Amino acid sequence: MTGKAMFHVAMATALFAISARGAQAQDIVRPAQSQDAFSEETAALAAPSAPVTDCLEPPADSEAEPQSVILPTTGAVFTLPPIASDNEEGQTDSTTPDSTACADLPPPPPPRPDPPDIFGLAALPVGTAATLARWDMVRTASLDGVAGPWTELVDQIPDLPDLNPLDLVNRWVNWHVRYLDDSDGDHWSPPASTMLQGFGDCEDFSIAKMALLRMVGIPDDDMFLVLLRDRHRRIDHAVLAVRRDGRTWVLDNRTDKLLPQEQVADYAPTMSFSGPFMWIYGQRSAHNVPASDKR
Repeated sequence: MTGKAMFHVAMATALFAISARGAQAQDIVRPAQSQDAFSEETAALAAPSAPVTDCLEPPADSEAEPQSVILPTTGAVFTLPPIASDNEEGQTDSTTPDSTACADLPPPPPPRPDPPDIFGLAALPVGTAATLARWDMVRTASLDGVAGPWTELVDQIPDLPDLNPLDLVNRWVNWHVRYLDDSDGDHWSPPASTMLQGFGDCEDFSIAKMALLRMVGIPDDDMFLVLLRDRHRRIDHAVLAVRRDGRTWVLDNRTDKLLPQEQVADYAPTMSFSGPFMWIYGQRSAHNVPASDKR
């Protein structure tokens, strides 16, 4: 089994364990997965999230009136004494709430995009993808301020409104990057590295296309790195799926043609990534399939 195949199987096995209860609640039937040993990465995905600490904002300024405060965790009520107005410069009132406590907390995560159902299977959310180090590294690698052979393409696309940027980016990356499978495991390269080196595997193609499309204004919420199984060739593969004009389009390093996802018959998605989010895939049970899909 290749490094790519081992990674896909291990990831799918771990994520299946995490999401089994959620899939049952959503009437999604997960396809059977091969058993494989958990790596440190997949074990991290199964670990519970860190507890969220309640943040108590300081009360608004008042005219030296007592302030009633309700503790968010216990419901206990207590009253703060009036805030002194004659403190010397540099001194702080020991009864004044720490105004920096809330400011130090990280911002809330962005809203999760709509589920990227694709190739006839339903997407099931499985928490966040931040714990998957390889994805977190490449998704945050920006091309801003980095010069390379792609600069001319990015500069020209805004001046070509009659041409589809998805088609231009798909062709450009396919022509400028040579396919080379990872021989010692499955490594994901930052987009600049892939395009400067001129070679990469299917994930690297997709990640580079995602970075270029981001530069020309395609929202992250509309782009998904999709790991999948090619049922015809019996190998693992990856593509970039992009929502545009009410459809989901497939950017594949195997073809320069932009394909609507409903015309791709041999691909079975196993997991997908967008921003800090990830999904796995299953078949909807018969009673939960929309009527339009039963025709």
